[in-house]
Amino acid sequence: MDIREIPHPRVLTEKEVAERLRVHRSTVSRYAKSGQLKSYLLGNRRLFKESDVWTFFDNLAAQNCVESEEK
Repeated sequence: MDIREIPHPRVLTEKEVAERLRVHRSTVSRYAKSGQLKSYLLGNRRLFKESDVWTFFDNLAAQNCVESEEK
């Protein structure tokens, strides 16, 4: 199989992640630097796999739902 035929995950910039999650870029940076949101450094650019962003979102949403129910 040719490598060009293998589907690759979409790669997003910090700005694109912030737009999708509707948060400020500094919030995305903080989550990434803390390790909560998986990211990849290429040179001085921090990039994200779209699938990792949605996994992070689902985990954060599930955690917040549980916390809300406990209050």
